[in-house]
Amino acid sequence: MANEMFYIKVETPQNATVYAFTRSVTGILDYAGTASATEYDFSHMQCVDGSAYFTPSWYMYLPKELQATINVYLPNDIKNLDVGQYSFLLHVGALLLAVDERDGLLIAELLRRRAAVFANFLPIVLHLIKPVAAEALFAYVYGGFRGDSDFAQIYKANAPISTGETNVAAILLEAAKDALKPNPEMESPEEMFIRYFREAESFDFTIGLVGATNHPWIAGIEKYESVVKTATAFRFFDDATVGAKSQEFFASLATMVQAEPYNPHDHNAISVSIDDLGAKLKGLVSKSKAGYLRATGAAILRKARPSLFAYGSKLWRLGADPSFFENSIVVRIHT
Repeated sequence: MANEMFYIKVETPQNATVYAFTRSVTGILDYAGTASATEYDFSHMQCVDGSAYFTPSWYMYLPKELQATINVYLPNDIKNLDVGQYSFLLHVGALLLAVDERDGLLIAELLRRRAAVFANFLPIVLHLIKPVAAEALFAYVYGGFRGDSDFAQIYKANAPISTGETNVAAILLEAAKDALKPNPEMESPEEMFIRYFREAESFDFTIGLVGATNHPWIAGIEKYESVVKTATAFRFFDDATVGAKSQEFFASLATMVQAEPYNPHDHNAISVSIDDLGAKLKGLVSKSKAGYLRATGAAILRKARPSLFAYGSKLWRLGADPSFFENSIVVRIHT
C-alpha cells in the first residue's frame, strides 16, 4: 500500500509554492519537500483552507510576500486522519511561508501561538525551521520582552528536547544548534550570539521595535487614517482600492537603522527611523524616530560588528496598534 500524499499550496501575489507531506501505512506523517503537483492533481482531492496567521486583518501593513492564500489538499478517500495531524496540516503552511521569507520573528510568534498544534510534530518542525532558527531565536529572546524569562536556564542546561515541548526558546535553540554551536561552559548566551554575528558573512532577520510610544512616528498613523477616511468619504478612492493604496503607501516608506554611540543612556543603542507619515502625505521628505532595538539585542549587534553603524533595513510589518502591542512595528535588518 502506497503512502498517502497531502499537499499544501501557499500562494502570494508574487508566486505559488506547493509542499508535500506523506503519511505511511502505519500513520506516520512526514515532510516530503516542495512538489510539482498540478491543478489536475488537486482536482482529484479535497481542498480546505489553511490558517494564514493568527489574525491577518490585525495588520495595518503586511508585505506582499506574506499576503498568502493557503490551501490544504487531502485525498478524497482519506481514512483515520486524526485531529492532531489535520490541525498540523492546516497550520504548517504559515510556518513554511515564514521560513521561506526568512521571517524569524514570525516563526517564533507562530510557534508560541500554535504551541499545542506543533508540539507533537517536533521532528518535522525542527527540520523546517532550521535554516532560520538562529535569527528567530535572537529576535524572540533579545528583540522583545516575552522570550528571555527562562532562556538563560535553557541555554545552561543545553539539553535535547523531546516531542511535546512547547517552550519556544527551547525549540528554537534545538533547531539552531548546528548554526550557533552553543558552549555554555565557555560562553554566555550573549557571547554566543556575538560570535555568531561576528563570524557570519552577512545576516538578514526580522525584529520588533521597543519604545514606540516614546517617539513621534506612531503619531502620524492617526493623521494617515484621517486622510484615508476623508479620501474614501469624498470618493477620491473607492472602497475597493483604498486598501491597496494603503499597502502601496506603507511599502514605499524608507527606514534607517543606525547606531547611536553618542547616546548618553546607552552607547550600544540602535535607533530606527521611518519616513514621517504626515510629511509624506504633504509630499515632503523627512524621517521621524519610530523606536529602538531592545538594548540587549542592540548590544549584541554592536559588539559583534563595532565598525558597522548603518544597517540595511525596510519596514516589514505594521500592526494595528503600535502604541499597545509588542512587535507591532517589525523591521527587516540585513547587511
